[in-house]
Amino acid sequence: MSSSAIMATGHLNGHQKQPLCSFGIISDVQYADIPDGRSFLGVPRYYRHSIQVLQRAVKNWNNHQSLQFCINFGDIVDGFCPKDESLTTVQKVIKEFEKFNGPVYHMLGNHCLYNLPRKSLIELFKIPSLQDHAYYDFTPTPEYRFVVLDGYDISAIGWPQDHLKTLEAMKLLQVKNPNTEKNSPAGMVGHERRFLMFNGAVGKEQLEWLDGVLQDSTTCGQKVVVCCHIPLDPGASSSEALLWNYDEVMDVIHRYKCVKACIAGHDHKGGYSVDSHGVHHRVLEAALECPPGTDAYGHIDVYPDSLSLSGTDRMANTEMVFSS
Repeated sequence: MSSSAIMATGHLNGHQKQPLCSFGIISDVQYADIPDGRSFLGVPRYYRHSIQVLQRAVKNWNNHQSLQFCINFGDIVDGFCPKDESLTTVQKVIKEFEKFNGPVYHMLGNHCLYNLPRKSLIELFKIPSLQDHAYYDFTPTPEYRFVVLDGYDISAIGWPQDHLKTLEAMKLLQVKNPNTEKNSPAGMVGHERRFLMFNGAVGKEQLEWLDGVLQDSTTCGQKVVVCCHIPLDPGASSSEALLWNYDEVMDVIHRYKCVKACIAGHDHKGGYSVDSHGVHHRVLEAALECPPGTDAYGHIDVYPDSLSLSGTDRMANTEMVFSS
C-alpha cells in the first residue's frame, strides 16, 4: 500500500499527549557481503547496503532518546550468504543492533534459519526459550503486553531433518503443494499459495500458550501487540507470504478484545489492513530492498487508543486508531 493510502487511514501527528512508550522497528535486513541481486520476482536486492540501513536506523533511534526498546522482525542475514560466513555475518549484524541504547527483541525468519540451526540463533539472539522454541512475551509498560510468535515452530527449515516438527511440516507440504519444488506456488490458487517451504506454522502448544497469555492480558486489562515474522492477514500481505495456519492463530486472537495490532515482516513490499474484528495488521517494508541512499525503518509511539508508526523513506507512516 502506498504511503498516502496508509496515511489516509488516520490522524497522523494529531497527538498532543506523551506516548506510554515508543520503540524502533526494522525488518528483513538480509545482509550478505555479496553483489546486489534480484528476488524470484525480479525485484532488486541490495545485500551490502542493507547493513547501512540498519546502522542509520540505530543512530536515529539513539538520537530519539525516548525509545525504550527496538524490535527486529526477522531475516537479518540472507539465504545467499556463503555458508562458511553465516556465523560471522549474523554476529556482525547483531553487533550493529547492540549499538542501540536499550533492549533489542529478535524473532526468527526463514533466511536466519537457512544460515544457522534455530538452537544457535536462539542463543545468539538471546531469545528466552524453552526446548528451542522462539516465542515469548514482554511488558514494557503496564498498559501493554507484546507477544512474539515463532512462525517457524512447524517448519521444514531450522529443526534437525528427523525432528517431529520437520516431519509434520513436510507432510503438510506434500498434501497442500503439488509441486516438486516446494517453494513454487505454480498451479495453486488463492490463499492456498501460502503452502511454500519458506513459510511455516504456529504449533498446538504455542497456540495454547498464546491463548493463556491473551487470557491473562484480558484479566490484567492490558492491550496486546502481536509480532511475527510471517503475516497473519491476507488483507495486508500477498497469499504467498502468509503463515500456514494464520486462520487458527487469528481464531485465538479474535476470542479476545485485547489484541489491537499484529505487526510482521517477510512480505517485502509492506502492507496494511484492519480485519473484521478491528485488529490492525501492518507488514513492514524490507530494509533489503532499499537502493543505496534510501531507508526503510521507523519507530512506533504507543498511546492508550492507538499506535502511531513514523516511517523513514520507504517505510510508510501508519496511524492505527483502535475502534474500542
